[in-house]
Amino acid sequence: MAMDTKDMMNEMGAAFAVTWLVMGMTIVGADGSQELEGIGMSGIMAVAALGVAWMAFAGAHILPPVTFMHMMTGELDDTDAWMANGLKLAMQIVGGLLALVMMAELNDNGVTYSESMGGEAMEDWAFDAMTMLGGIAAGAILWCIHSRTDNPWATAVGVIAMGSYIGASGSTDMASMLANEMGDLVPTLLDYVVTGLSVGLGALLATKIDEAMA
Repeated sequence: MAMDTKDMMNEMGAAFAVTWLVMGMTIVGADGSQELEGIGMSGIMAVAALGVAWMAFAGAHILPPVTFMHMMTGELDDTDAWMANGLKLAMQIVGGLLALVMMAELNDNGVTYSESMGGEAMEDWAFDAMTMLGGIAAGAILWCIHSRTDNPWATAVGVIAMGSYIGASGSTDMASMLANEMGDLVPTLLDYVVTGLSVGLGALLATKIDEAMA
C-alpha cells in the first residue's frame, strides 16, 4: 500500500492543532496554583475548536475514536484500509507529541508527566466490563451522530459530550507518556487500544442494527 503523504501530514497537523488548542498542558503559577493552558475537553469553545479543525483539515479524523469507528465499520478484510487507519492513529500521536514538546519549550512552568501522576507510576491496567460497555454504548451513539449528520459540528458536540467514554484524549495521553520515559507504556497502551476497540465495536453494532432494520 502506497502511503498518502498529504493525508498523513493533514492528520498530523490536525492532531497538533487540537492538542495545542484543546487538550493543552498544565501550567504551574508562582504560588503553586495549576492552570490548564488550552480550552480543555468541555464547553462550547471545545465544540467550536473541534468543529473548525474538522472543517479546516478536511478528511482528517484527528481523534482516535473517530479512526477506530471507521476501522470497525469499513471492510474488515480490507488490509489497505486497516493500514491507512493505523497510520492515521500513528500520525495523531506524532502530532500530539510535537505539540506537547513545543508547549513545553515555550513555557518552563509546564507540569511533567511524572508530576501529573503524583510522582508515581500508573496502576496496572485491569479489564473493566462496565467501562467497556460504556465505550460500546458511547461508540454506537457517536457513530449515529457522525454518520447520519455528516456534520463536523454535530460530531464535535458528540465528542465533547462523551469524551471520557470514548477516549477522546487518547493520542495526547499516548504522546505524553512517550515523551516522558515510557514508564507507563503498557497500561497506557492497553487503555488506548481497548477503549478504541470498544468504541469501534459500538459503531459496528449501530451499523448492524441499521442494516437489520432497513
